[in-house]
Amino acid sequence: MSHKQQDGSYGMAQKYQSTCIKLVQYLSSISKSDIKMDEVNNEFIEGFAEYMKENNLTENTVHFYLRNFSAMYHRKNKDYADNPFKHVSMRSCPTRKRALDKQTMQRIKEFDSEGKESLAFARDMFMFSFYTQGMSFVDIAYLKADDIEDGTIMYKRHKTDQPINVTLVPEAKEIIRRYYNNNDKNKVNNNSEAEGEHNYIFGIIKSNDPDIAYKQYRSGLASQNRRLKKIGDKLGLDEPLTTYIARHTWATLAQNKGVPTAVISRSLGHTSETTTRIYLGSMDTRLLARYNRLTTRL
Repeated sequence: MSHKQQDGSYGMAQKYQSTCIKLVQYLSSISKSDIKMDEVNNEFIEGFAEYMKENNLTENTVHFYLRNFSAMYHRKNKDYADNPFKHVSMRSCPTRKRALDKQTMQRIKEFDSEGKESLAFARDMFMFSFYTQGMSFVDIAYLKADDIEDGTIMYKRHKTDQPINVTLVPEAKEIIRRYYNNNDKNKVNNNSEAEGEHNYIFGIIKSNDPDIAYKQYRSGLASQNRRLKKIGDKLGLDEPLTTYIARHTWATLAQNKGVPTAVISRSLGHTSETTTRIYLGSMDTRLLARYNRLTTRL
């Protein structure tokens, strides 16, 4: 895990850490304190998977931990000839993507926070994601003033390193004006750089130290999802509101407007259109009916 932190892969380091915790829990359940490399066989792996299923983890979550376990195992053991994971299913299963309709998005936009700044901030960050082609929360957190030029955001996705340009719509510009200023709250707290230099737009991150910055992002993400859940509850939404829903909603509404998958893929920063097709929600049946009528009209 330390090598992942050293090369800046904080997300992967956290995934490995959570997998190690899950493995320790499994070992404890079978009265073991540790395990040697040559003891990692198909029987052990299947037992680990079964343990997680018995503890009500979903199939995709089980596969997530198995993929991490496999990666850690093969980092220590380069011999793929005798691969104990070769018969283990670790592929993610398609899940239903939750996207909101325009009416619900309008309700969120108009949500009255009743003077609670934390809920107002959560609402605005959710809408900012929607207004900026489904920008991920991590990219919103790391967004800096010098990423914006002539009304356009130019950044690289943290997850894929894909470059993305977003022309700011008026609503997004207003949210930036609302939160970005040069007061102490938004200055980075690193004396090695000039005060006020490289300000993060929304003050979610306040440090130039990579380790501290990543922890601040993770803390901000957890807070954002807690607050969004409160907003969803107050609005009476059927399912919990999360940061990902803004991204899914933008992509699905774009699809239902007839935007080509290639354009949506590039806007989201995906590395392939295959990923985008899996990512998109179901196309509006009314749109399919309209396309069918256009196609079959002779």
